[in-house]
Amino acid sequence: MKTLVVYFSQTGKTKALAKKIAEIARADLVEIRTKKSYKMSYGRTVLTSLAEIVTGARPQLDMKVPDCQHYDRILIGFPIWCGTLPNAVRTFLDKAVLAGKATAVFTTSGATEPEKIAVRLKKSYPAEM
Repeated sequence: MKTLVVYFSQTGKTKALAKKIAEIARADLVEIRTKKSYKMSYGRTVLTSLAEIVTGARPQLDMKVPDCQHYDRILIGFPIWCGTLPNAVRTFLDKAVLAGKATAVFTTSGATEPEKIAVRLKKSYPAEM
């Protein structure tokens, strides 16, 4: 089973986890990169994330979205910001063709329950998840 691990990381914690998962799964690894940098203080990140959530903004990606047709399984990792996934991940999900693929998410968080995020994602992207 050919696997792709896709991740978004601001501080490096999700990146480290994604690398470990990719190593164990012998998977290809792709970072979701945005044109706008999220390398900022925690407070500024929260405000930026809240503004994107409220407005439904989709940050522009600074990467080529991989052709997922060659993969059987897609694992998507991200930190939980303001109780949900970063909108940069939503931009990726809007562009990626994941229908018919086995998909799963993994998250890094200090407080939010990841199961709730997975349920909301399934509702937002029913054909892909």
